[in-house]
Amino acid sequence: MEKTMMLKDVSRRRSPPAGFNCGERIITSEDGVKSVVFHCNLRFPSDESTPASTNTAILKFNCREPSCGVLVQGEEAVTFSDEDYAVDPNFFDEGYSLAGMTGFKVWTGSRFLIEALAWPSSEVDCQRLMEIQNLLSNGARVIELGAGIGTVGTYLAAVGAQVLLTDLPTLVENAIDCNLSINAKITAADHNMCTYENDEIPSWMESHGCRIFNGWAASAALDWSIAVSDQLTKLQSESIDLIVASDVVFLVDMLNSLLDTVAILFESSSNNNPSFVLSFQRRDAGDGEESASFTTVNRIISIVEGRGWKLDCLAWRSVIVNKEKDGKVFQDESEVFIFEISP
Repeated sequence: MEKTMMLKDVSRRRSPPAGFNCGERIITSEDGVKSVVFHCNLRFPSDESTPASTNTAILKFNCREPSCGVLVQGEEAVTFSDEDYAVDPNFFDEGYSLAGMTGFKVWTGSRFLIEALAWPSSEVDCQRLMEIQNLLSNGARVIELGAGIGTVGTYLAAVGAQVLLTDLPTLVENAIDCNLSINAKITAADHNMCTYENDEIPSWMESHGCRIFNGWAASAALDWSIAVSDQLTKLQSESIDLIVASDVVFLVDMLNSLLDTVAILFESSSNNNPSFVLSFQRRDAGDGEESASFTTVNRIISIVEGRGWKLDCLAWRSVIVNKEKDGKVFQDESEVFIFEISP
């Protein structure tokens, strides 16, 4: 817990921004299978003086399950009964795992990463976070690792970045591509929020990108257990300005695989000097910091430092989580962090 306390700089504690709203609703297919549509609003332009009431553009994402720890009081939330959860149709897909199964819903870290990167707050944001926000709104080339349903990557594209959303093939085919198609239909011009002049697909996206508001998004399958060079093109792996990921490393094995992939991207795009921005929610296992299986804040710091890299906490927030002990459910306080990791 000592290292966790060191990261909690009061000046970097970030509250939810006024005007940013999320919600979800249940939809039922013709064969009776229930799923969820998660939605959140965009803010344009990025000028903090713009009234929240002008935010009429909405991004939507199809999910298999309700979100977890994302929505705040007053936002539209849904719940599933045990009968509502469908049998996973991709259970036997090659390379699919527990990590893949968790990708079909929205998690706390995704919302916090969107808020920190796309909703500037001059009162609390540190200089480095403001630099990253500016980079994203001005066409930064971003790769998202473990994109899940694509919430973060799609949002960053909407504010002006060029984003390659990656995950296991099952997630790309059954979630990311579908959600990119849905949100490509919402244009910045329709909302008088257009900030771009060039409408040509960026070459590093290999001609299959789509316009998402003021930026671009494309997808690619990227399994962290397979060589990056066998999955991304040379141009893609050499063009990255920023790497992002949210809530993707609750297991230790996932953390090591993730950082191995990040190390390769650091090297291949070294001319651009990319860094890695990661959101992570502290979820203490029963054995706490001594857990052999679950990722902890201390473990992240130790592994990052062991690679000779630097880690900085750009922002953090306290969250209330439900825990269970001796068959009883109770509420406890935890934290979600935005880390920047650089070589």
